[in-house]
Amino acid sequence: MDMTRADLSVRELLDLFKNGMLRANPEYQRGIVWTPSQSKKLIDSVMRSYPLPLIYLHHIKKEVSGMKREDLEIIDGQQRINALHQFAEGGYRLFHPVEDEEEARFPEFLKSQPCPWGGKDFHGLSDDLKTRFLDTKISVAYMTSPTDNEVRDLFVRLQAGLPLNAQETRDAWPGQFTDFILRLGGKPKIPRYPGHPFFQRVMGMKPSSDRGKTRQLSAQIAMLFFGRREGGPEFFSDINSPAIDDFYYTHIAFDASCPDATRFGAILDKLDALLGTGLHPKVRAHDAIHLALLVDTLWDEYTRDWEARLLSALDQFASSLVKAKASKDSTLPDEFWLRYGQWTRVNSDKGDRIRHRHEFYLEKMFQFLGPLQMKDPKRSFGPLEREVIYFRDGKRCAVCKAPVLWNEANVHHLRPHNDGGKTLLENGVLVHRHCHPKGNRLLEPIAVPAQEQTTQTQPLATGNPLLRTELTYTSQNCKATGRLTDKGFLLLNGSMIRKEQHDSTPANVVAIRKDAISNGLLRDEGDNYQLMRDHLFSSPSAAACFVSGNSRNGRDVWKDAQGRSLKQLEELGLG
Repeated sequence: MDMTRADLSVRELLDLFKNGMLRANPEYQRGIVWTPSQSKKLIDSVMRSYPLPLIYLHHIKKEVSGMKREDLEIIDGQQRINALHQFAEGGYRLFHPVEDEEEARFPEFLKSQPCPWGGKDFHGLSDDLKTRFLDTKISVAYMTSPTDNEVRDLFVRLQAGLPLNAQETRDAWPGQFTDFILRLGGKPKIPRYPGHPFFQRVMGMKPSSDRGKTRQLSAQIAMLFFGRREGGPEFFSDINSPAIDDFYYTHIAFDASCPDATRFGAILDKLDALLGTGLHPKVRAHDAIHLALLVDTLWDEYTRDWEARLLSALDQFASSLVKAKASKDSTLPDEFWLRYGQWTRVNSDKGDRIRHRHEFYLEKMFQFLGPLQMKDPKRSFGPLEREVIYFRDGKRCAVCKAPVLWNEANVHHLRPHNDGGKTLLENGVLVHRHCHPKGNRLLEPIAVPAQEQTTQTQPLATGNPLLRTELTYTSQNCKATGRLTDKGFLLLNGSMIRKEQHDSTPANVVAIRKDAISNGLLRDEGDNYQLMRDHLFSSPSAAACFVSGNSRNGRDVWKDAQGRSLKQLEELGLG
């Protein structure tokens, strides 16, 4: 096979194309597959005098019945030639960097540069711009061969190179966020991008050979971290490929030296120091996401006692999750599967799935890491407790029952601090700042009849016989069981819950039921729901309201095996 190179103008290429002397061979060439966006950006590159890749043409010479003919078959470059032809025919308008920003996604620096061809088709260009386009030179390789097989072999070889994947393409984006992720995720063949050791030592990732997988994960964690720093703990963005592209584009002006970027690096440093010892199994991607967000919550207001317990807490969580996987096909799957494991499978990069997992992760890691000590005297709830309570209470105010945004959220002591109420999860309830009760006013997370509000202000003594008494409540054909504890009323696994809800059902009960269905606490059993694991409520009435879908006085409806109500048992002196 012989090759000669030449530079043809766009005008010359299009003349050959329009006269049928430049064509694709349909036997091995695919059809036109470029999107309008790809075509527009190619022409924009031509107008900016960016160099285009080499076009390969098969130069064919034939003699038939004494007549000679020459043709050119496109080996590589069909999409580019078609885009040039369609534009020259007036087939589409070019992107305007500012007016078409949402679709075009040009880097910020291009938006400030002159673009007189923006928004115009070929016929709308000035004569000077038409000439610039048509006179642009494109390098062409003419291939001649006595057999078609060599040409086809060349075509196969030209297509055999791996195309850039999504993250490798992002690595070429301008801006400091690109550089920030390259430094974190690493590109070890480039000395200035060795990568953060957290991803290599703690996670066992290999940025030198994974084609951007490490950098993509570092970008995903960074997206969630920066999004929550800006939007609050309720903010969980999608982290799929289109969402990552959007983040890169909207953060071209990212400041890699900003305080949040420094904080993110410090958190990874700390995690590497604590976990990069080889004493813990390699951390998986979903674990790394939640771990980084957890440490961000602990970072400012807690003493660093949790550092010594982090390794064992992670081991507890990982061990529980492994055991839970074995129960996933059973009739009663473990809560670690229902509330975490299953959300790591399909669509695990969607914001709502990440939020479901993180709510559970916070709840369990708070338990495994405890007790956590705040730097200041323990009167107020810390950021981790506030976040756990925020999600636990369904983002609804215990006073007005309306939704609560994170920047409006306060946590109220059910039993006031001045009366000995402790700053514990079970003594806290979510309220709006403007709804926050003053003085000694008490609240229940779910609406409680007035006659019961004084019964739960003091924890029951551990020797109280009621703590050992199983109580039942039957609402129509639904039988629920539960018992009092020193922390509230425990509704027991297997209890049946009515599906029907009345117009008078408190809005926060509706929200709690909805959340219980989504996180697997309730399983659909046709006419009713079944409770899949024990669940603690603040009072008997709160549990009764959850069971019946309507307001109920728990002291009247919960009864022992002899049919005595909780109220009667208390009057008999058993409480």
